[in-house]
Amino acid sequence: MMANHQKQNMRDHLIAVQEITSALATSDFAAVEKAAGRIGFSEQMGQMCNHMGSGAPGFTDAALAFHRTADGIAVAARERDREKVLASLGATLQACTGCHATWRQQVVTEAEWTRLTASAAPTGHHP
Repeated sequence: MMANHQKQNMRDHLIAVQEITSALATSDFAAVEKAAGRIGFSEQMGQMCNHMGSGAPGFTDAALAFHRTADGIAVAARERDREKVLASLGATLQACTGCHATWRQQVVTEAEWTRLTASAAPTGHHP
């Protein structure tokens, strides 16, 4: 279930990148910003990255860095700066390819997932 959820997220990220490039081709900076917002950082996205990365040390940091890099696309779009949009998109795609070069998804049973992520589960205690 988690593997399919993650794959759906990755596909949506790719669709957002396609929307960014299509919008940039017509200088539709509002559409660039909107599409970039789908892959930019948010608290919800951060929680999802923490959850998805709980069984893969280093994954969460890379995922969060990707989303924060994507924020630069939206900033550049608001500035209507085509070259900055392209540079930010390039950095974001570099984060994508770096992540995909490092991690490969391994499909495991629910019981194995629970075992692998047990140490990362929140304790309910707050500092």
